[in-house]
Amino acid sequence: MAFRVQPGWRETVERTIFCGQRIPRERVVLPTEEYYRRRNRASRRGRWLLFFVTALAVFVAALGTGAARAQQTVALDDVESGDLLFTGNEPGNYVPAVHLASRAHIAIRGLMAEVVLQQVFSNLSDDWQEALYVLPLPEQAAVSGLEIRVGERRIIGKVREREEAAKIYAEARAAGKRAALLEQQRPNLFSNKVANIAPGERIQVQVTFLQPVHYDGGKFSLRMPTTLTPRYIPGEAVTNTGVALAVNRHGWAMPTDQVPDAHKITPFMWPAFDTGVPSGGATQSDPESGGSGAALAGSHKIAIEVELDSGLPLADIDSPYHDIDVEKKADGSYGIRLRKGETEMDRDFALFWKPRPSAMPRAALFSQPAVSDGKESHYLQLLLLPPDTKQSARRLAREVVYVIDTSGSMSGVSIRQAKESLQLALSRLRPIDRFNVIEFNTSSRAFFPRPVAAEAANIRLASAQIEGLQASGGTEMAQALRLALSQQMPNADNLVHQVVFITDGAVGNERALVELIQQSLGDARLFTVGIGSAPNNHFMRKAAQFGRGAFVTIGDLSEVQQRMEALFTKLEHPLATDLQIQWPRGLVVDAYPKRIPDLYRGEPMQLVAKIEGALAGELQLRGRLAGRQFVQRLALEENESDGSGGLGSLWARAKIESLRDRQLQLGERSRAGEALRDEILQLALDHQLVSPYTSFVAVEEKIARPAADNLSTSAVPNAVARGQLLQQQTYPRTAAGLYAQLLAAMGLLSLAALLRRMRQVRYSFSRSLRRLLKKLVPDPRSC
Repeated sequence: MAFRVQPGWRETVERTIFCGQRIPRERVVLPTEEYYRRRNRASRRGRWLLFFVTALAVFVAALGTGAARAQQTVALDDVESGDLLFTGNEPGNYVPAVHLASRAHIAIRGLMAEVVLQQVFSNLSDDWQEALYVLPLPEQAAVSGLEIRVGERRIIGKVREREEAAKIYAEARAAGKRAALLEQQRPNLFSNKVANIAPGERIQVQVTFLQPVHYDGGKFSLRMPTTLTPRYIPGEAVTNTGVALAVNRHGWAMPTDQVPDAHKITPFMWPAFDTGVPSGGATQSDPESGGSGAALAGSHKIAIEVELDSGLPLADIDSPYHDIDVEKKADGSYGIRLRKGETEMDRDFALFWKPRPSAMPRAALFSQPAVSDGKESHYLQLLLLPPDTKQSARRLAREVVYVIDTSGSMSGVSIRQAKESLQLALSRLRPIDRFNVIEFNTSSRAFFPRPVAAEAANIRLASAQIEGLQASGGTEMAQALRLALSQQMPNADNLVHQVVFITDGAVGNERALVELIQQSLGDARLFTVGIGSAPNNHFMRKAAQFGRGAFVTIGDLSEVQQRMEALFTKLEHPLATDLQIQWPRGLVVDAYPKRIPDLYRGEPMQLVAKIEGALAGELQLRGRLAGRQFVQRLALEENESDGSGGLGSLWARAKIESLRDRQLQLGERSRAGEALRDEILQLALDHQLVSPYTSFVAVEEKIARPAADNLSTSAVPNAVARGQLLQQQTYPRTAAGLYAQLLAAMGLLSLAALLRRMRQVRYSFSRSLRRLLKKLVPDPRSC
């Protein structure tokens, strides 16, 4: 500050302080204009700083609020239960349409199921729409048909090469023609675009696919997903992809160096209670019924009907997650429906049927004629059970490493199922066994440095730690797999090495994890336990396949005992190994899987094949069981065929999967990988199947949308899987979520308030200090 003082000022001040005299007014010079100018300049700087901090806080808070508002918008493919998405105003930003109804008709014939899935949506807006329809399907589904119905018009899809199909669709969309495009994003995740939907129109999407029936432990089963568990996206975000993504409240993912298609598989979820809407519109049970307006009853529900013709007398039919009614028909088949007619799309639908003990199959063969350049050929589907040894084999000592997923996607009922499964597993160990437990989420932690003896004290210690486990964080599965597969103790060759992996499989880098299993497995066996209402069964099955183990799924707490007992039976009993098939001479056979895996107790050999030549002679399955050679024989003859061409599609789907596995091992960009790509492409085109390189495309020739009209939006939320807790999903490491944004905004606003009150605080502090000094130091003027 610029004060000017006159000579003698110091002496005057000293007299004033110590003698109580005052400075004469004529000797005091007031502050100059320069002082006030500098003070005002400093005040302006403070005000601008305050303005900047406040504006920044408001901006960050607006991002959080915008994310909350974006709860009605989703990024590309960010849906759970098969939803129709309308494009938003920003590229890559989509809004769900009103989901009126879903209906699945399942026809089971022997070892194959044909599923026709219909879902009805409505465009309630006043604008023309482009839509994206995303649906989860079984991981072994062969998608063979697509039909879009818009009003009275039907658009039938045809398979084309993926790039060509995308080009045809883009041209039709730009021309104002109704068009549809169905693409495979993952083996169990498909997306379908529908262009130029008129205001007020209702859209019915019908997808037809085939899937094999599973047989294990004396039971046949079929599983159909209706929702997905959100997948964790590991890796660093890649920002140079040119992909525009939308922010939403519960999490989105940018492409990363480990999951380049993360923007296509990131789920978007809502609590189940939020998907309900007031009644007053069309009902689920009648998808074709009338009704309009935003209030539509029965949203996100599905009706399921099953026609079951197993060819065997059955002792039991059961659906563990749904109440069903079963009607036996005169021809021996069964009709199965949901007891209430419909159910929420928040969990997988599973159906089990068990033959009578006297009718338990030892073998089954289904054949179908094939068209092959005028030569006699057939498609085969085969089931053959190894003999069940009657002698009690000696149980070998085991070294078991249990891995439990404690990531955020396991919250709710899933973590309870996992912990109960693990406790049950520990109770089955014997003192001669060794074990360890690894829990993982964002990081991994082993209970013991190395596997320890399964003594009572060690089991009690592990059991107590298991009870304290909580679900949170990301799903960094690779680190846990490396740790588990490196646990083998030296000089432990006399032990059977097993890894039991308990998880929901909710990861986006499945391919990298399978490669890791192949590279690090050694002589161990990997068994996977799928947890939750909607586990990633594709990953669970492939991990067990490449881990030379088996997998089970647990969708409810009541299943833990039964399903884990089935797994223990496989873990503790001898394998059927060195399996080989000897075909009759003169036949040219292309069968899948190419290499028959070891079979665990209760598991059959199941394969599909294409055979050139007459079906005659005897097929032999040879192998070793409990140290002894065995031979199973089956006569080849034409028997069952429904004439639908389904076996050919299943064979082609199995061959594509086998070729794809080889391609990923060799490298997709290698010369051998390019050759396999051409083979997969031609196979998919010949059999009209969706694959990584083919898509369904359908175009209506008539121009529907006037050139002057644009496309716009509509909205409806999506259901979270049953038993899971809604949570903020994991972002790439470079991103911040809603709560981080709001916390940052609160911090900035607090800083702004502090700056605003700094002057008052400084003044109050000075005044308080003066009062304190007055109490402590006597007033010299009183002397």
